[in-house]
Amino acid sequence: MSVMKVDVEKCSRDGICIEICPLRLLSADGEGRPQMRPGAAAHCIGCGHCVAVCPRGALDNAKNPLCDQGAIPDKYVPDVGQSLLFLRSRRSIRRYKKEAVPREKVVELLEIARFAPSGHNTQGISYLVVDSAANLSQLRELIAGWMKEAVESSPELSAYLNLPALIEAHERGEDLVLRDAPVLIVAHAPAALLPAQISTALALEYVELFAPSLGLGTCWAGIAQRCAQAAPAFSRFLAIPEDRKITGMLMAGYPKYNHRRLPTRNPLDVAWFSE
Repeated sequence: MSVMKVDVEKCSRDGICIEICPLRLLSADGEGRPQMRPGAAAHCIGCGHCVAVCPRGALDNAKNPLCDQGAIPDKYVPDVGQSLLFLRSRRSIRRYKKEAVPREKVVELLEIARFAPSGHNTQGISYLVVDSAANLSQLRELIAGWMKEAVESSPELSAYLNLPALIEAHERGEDLVLRDAPVLIVAHAPAALLPAQISTALALEYVELFAPSLGLGTCWAGIAQRCAQAAPAFSRFLAIPEDRKITGMLMAGYPKYNHRRLPTRNPLDVAWFSE
């Protein structure tokens, strides 16, 4: 099957699909219908814009099939006020209930990550979920060992991250790194995947935003991520293949408390460029 297929009975020859293709891979044939330019199929990133924009459903693309693209209701526009409240009310959660999160709920949470944008539509991010108390405890010990080494070897980083305070908390039994979260989501990608870091950030941000609808809270595990980048033992413990790299981590669980106020931020800093 060729990459693109056109239903000639439905096609209105409006040229919208040709115009919207981000890589300009389409052109009009002799009858004004869309076609792939010669040799262009190999460069199609499968974004599916050409399929999604057709008002008559006349186009199909093997890399992003019409049958897999759910319909958006006509004239759908998110409510401004609700959207603003939704985005502003997001909080990083650092106190969790001592309650396990069912694995099916974690899968439901991570499903949304598949739909996040990614560099050149490469996608390619995989997720390893750590939800065993014993394994999370071992990770905390591993991170504590790295922090102690970093205090000696990287004093500037240690001061920036306030590692001595985190170590002291760990030694008195208080977890300020993984926050006693019942779930740790570890994103990893092929080491050669150039957009992996930004693609991971976008995907995990989708997860963060979706989590409250499932009654869950999340927080970026920044210290653990630093440890994973600096200490190969972290990836070895999780059995991450050597040809892959850890690109991001989120803690997740049921929030222990409810936030009742919206966060504040610095004023908007914007300027208009003119010559």
